[in-house]
Amino acid sequence: MQRVHIFGLCVALVVATSGHAQNKKQQLELDSVQHVREVIVVSKNTYREVIPSQKLDGKVLEKLNAHSVADALRYFSGLQIKDYGGVGGLKTVNIRSMGTNHLGVFYDGIELGNAQNGQIDLGQLSLDNVEEITLYNGQKSAIFQPASEFGNAGSVYIRTRTPRFSVDKSFNLKVKAGYASSDTYRLSGLWENKLTQSVNASLSLGYLSSSGKYKFRYLRHNQDRSVAYDTTAIRQNGDIWALRAEANLHGVIDHGMWNWKVYTYNSQRGIPGAIVNNVWRRGERQSDHNHFSQMRFQKSFSDAFSTQWLTKYAYYRTHYVNNDPTNYPLITLINSKSFIFPRPTYWD
Repeated sequence: MQRVHIFGLCVALVVATSGHAQNKKQQLELDSVQHVREVIVVSKNTYREVIPSQKLDGKVLEKLNAHSVADALRYFSGLQIKDYGGVGGLKTVNIRSMGTNHLGVFYDGIELGNAQNGQIDLGQLSLDNVEEITLYNGQKSAIFQPASEFGNAGSVYIRTRTPRFSVDKSFNLKVKAGYASSDTYRLSGLWENKLTQSVNASLSLGYLSSSGKYKFRYLRHNQDRSVAYDTTAIRQNGDIWALRAEANLHGVIDHGMWNWKVYTYNSQRGIPGAIVNNVWRRGERQSDHNHFSQMRFQKSFSDAFSTQWLTKYAYYRTHYVNNDPTNYPLITLINSKSFIFPRPTYWD
């Protein structure tokens, strides 16, 4: 009887093992003949960077100890900033030492220009309303680029802030005030308001005032290396006052957006000159009145068709006067020719 039980247990074990092997073999056969349907992933390639860009945006811009766009651009590599005269001086930028006229500056997608001298004073643009600054060697690889962008050795794209509101708020207000050396005062304010669910408005104001005076050592030696005079002088004619205002309307439409901007800048500044033979040249003055209005409209009708419309009106006026107290005439080189003007000299 005991042998019968042992024989039955062995038969059951053999059957179970054979069934497990058979199931495993069938599973392997099923796995080998199963096919997964082909999956095709389609993506719309609308933007590809051929050359990596340098970018400052968001919290990084807020942490910078900078007030103008020219100050922020100092943190980019490959750029050269030229500052003519401290707080009140012009601030221009070039890339790879190719000159200011070879660098394109774009403000919300539209290029800034100056028909009078071809140079952009980046000290006029404040960071209070700027959300992103990007530097490209050449130009960005994107659609909707005019032919003029491809003629630049480098491009700086400045994008202003788009208003954002929390759930229970319909407006934002930010006011800043600052004081620095040389009697420098800065006041700025930013107001944003939600007009409708799809239209927002913003207003940015800024005021700058500075005497531009600072102390420096003025030392001169005689031919025998003895000290003729050694004194502490105060820099003159470096003052400035400037008023800036910028208004924006942002709208969102079905598969598109639009933006309308009005910008104005007014300033009066002195241009400090060199000290030659103990003669202080401090008679040069410059006033600026710059204004432009621009509009941008963009809409996608389908995956294969999109359109963008840009329009701009700009007015730039630079008034220069030289009331140098010396009796020597002013010689200016224009197109490699010399012209002699009696003093004072005015230029518009």
